[in-house]
Amino acid sequence: MKLLLFSTSRWFLPLLIALVTILIYLPGLNGDFEFDDAANILDNTALKIETLSRESLLKAALSGKSGPLGRSISMISFAANYYSTEFEPFFFKLTNVVIHLLAGVGVYAFVRQLTLALDARAESLHRPSHAHIVALTTVGIWLIHPLNLTSVLYVVQRMTSLAALFTFFALALYVLGRRKTLEGNQAKGILLIVIALGPMTALAVLSKENGALTPYLMLLVELVVFRFAAAQSRTRNFIYILFATIVLVPAVLASVNFERLTSYVANGYLQREFSLLDRLLTQPRVLMFYLRLLLVPNAGVMGIYHDDFPISSSLTPSFVTFFSVGAVIGLLAVAIFSIRKAPALAIGVLWFFLGHSVESTFLALEMVHEHRNYLPIVGPIFAAAYYFWRWDFNALAERAKWSIVLVVLAVFSGVTLVRSEQWSNLVDHAAIEVYNHPKSDRANYAMGRIYFLLYNNHTNLETARLADQYFSRAAASGSNSIFALTARMQMAYKARLESDPAWVKEAIRRLQYARPWAPNMVALNNIVNCQMTHYCKLADNDMTALLYAALANPDASLAMKGTAHSLLGGYYAIKLQNLEVGIPHIKAAVEADPTQIEYRLDLMRLHEASNNLVAASADLAAARKLDTWGFQKARLDAEKALLDSALKASTN
Repeated sequence: MKLLLFSTSRWFLPLLIALVTILIYLPGLNGDFEFDDAANILDNTALKIETLSRESLLKAALSGKSGPLGRSISMISFAANYYSTEFEPFFFKLTNVVIHLLAGVGVYAFVRQLTLALDARAESLHRPSHAHIVALTTVGIWLIHPLNLTSVLYVVQRMTSLAALFTFFALALYVLGRRKTLEGNQAKGILLIVIALGPMTALAVLSKENGALTPYLMLLVELVVFRFAAAQSRTRNFIYILFATIVLVPAVLASVNFERLTSYVANGYLQREFSLLDRLLTQPRVLMFYLRLLLVPNAGVMGIYHDDFPISSSLTPSFVTFFSVGAVIGLLAVAIFSIRKAPALAIGVLWFFLGHSVESTFLALEMVHEHRNYLPIVGPIFAAAYYFWRWDFNALAERAKWSIVLVVLAVFSGVTLVRSEQWSNLVDHAAIEVYNHPKSDRANYAMGRIYFLLYNNHTNLETARLADQYFSRAAASGSNSIFALTARMQMAYKARLESDPAWVKEAIRRLQYARPWAPNMVALNNIVNCQMTHYCKLADNDMTALLYAALANPDASLAMKGTAHSLLGGYYAIKLQNLEVGIPHIKAAVEADPTQIEYRLDLMRLHEASNNLVAASADLAAARKLDTWGFQKARLDAEKALLDSALKASTN
């Protein structure tokens, strides 16, 4: 019977797990793009490639704005999707499912190698099938776990899944390489380690910046499992030097650039509605929230929006905050003290916290996102699977163990399927998000936008009323966002209703006095476009007051000021036909953010309109210098042709 179970698990169960994964995600493939998909994918013209030429792929690769490194591997994958099927969400999501399955292969390979390494150090011998069964259980639970859904069906989070995919394969190669060095095959072992730390880690980092955790996860495995053991002293020295470099080089760079780094972190919090202390006190609660969802997935509290998560400003009076901080410290202590006697437990716990060390510590990121668990939850799942299959109680027969695993897989699959069904329809999903998160600004705003779009198709005043109802809830959420306020203005003008002056006043207050929120510039851009080219009828002094309010905020970043000046310059020049006021604002935009080629071109056009052709020529030359890769050459050449014609006409 054991032989039959082992043989079956070799081929049948992996295929069954893959099939179940596909089936539970199948409904969600019919969903739409959501949330940040628009800004990162739909609005990114560089992804709309028509050929697979080096220039178009390079342009797509360098078009990412989500992180400091641009996430070029992810951007190329989005461009490839567009080239094949344009912006058809089904195929973008299908690609994500394929990446998820490939990442599962990486999880299996890593966990199997890790289990073999741990078993080799254990005092008692284990069955040869132990590593396979542990790896299969781990990957099965991981592939179908509801907590991973947003990393699959939320298209832009392909960045997360791609980075994790390369990380898993890098870890698998590293552990295999270390096992080879212990067996005496130094050359092959070192080659595998170099590949893991070189190209595989680079691919992870270029998919998303938290791929930089890969070497430190290797260090964790080294400290807990291998402990720098090697068959030859030169190999041991190589490992020492390798990890000393990995630890010391970033430490030296950080110390040399300490002021710049602290300024970067501090400036990040100027754009948030919470402080560094708030974040550090809240994140332990967030981590406990993640662990609770890992153990007991609850579709009723999961979602794409968690902006309603309560912020902790002190350890007291909230018992939950105090308990969570203590739980994190306690788990870390248990893991450290378990390194020698229970290494799998130590890896499971430390892996989880190390996996969250980038996105759940001091950086000024948003508080909660489920996709951040894609890499970290492998650790706890592995530890549970390892000890579950290692312990051999007579009362728990082999078939009973498989029954327990299958029940767990069935329950998790059911929850994920429910969530996948929710994601299969944009309207239903928005309604579910509001139901689960009634105090969420974003959930209510998304529902309001759906009714706004429905009104575009069917001009029903009841639909307009419902849109305004959800926008009103979003505006009252306590957020500094002005999206809901400007949306209420647009909805009122669209439905030819009265726009409340209080909405403008509140938007001005938030822009001028609240902590600036960079996406508010998108909301301002939307209302300016509506005012200039569509149906909005704000008084001109109200429109300019909104833009001046953004400039007046003492914490506004240079990029935000650049956007506000650009919008003001365009509004004065085009809508109000006042070049005298418009040009200085565009100049101020250039000074605030001199890397923006659009500002240079806007200034060129205004100088050309004011018949200052010499200045326009200088602006065009400056814009051409900014086009480092030559991506805008055709466009700039066209602008030059128009300017040359104007120069020629002026001399005749």
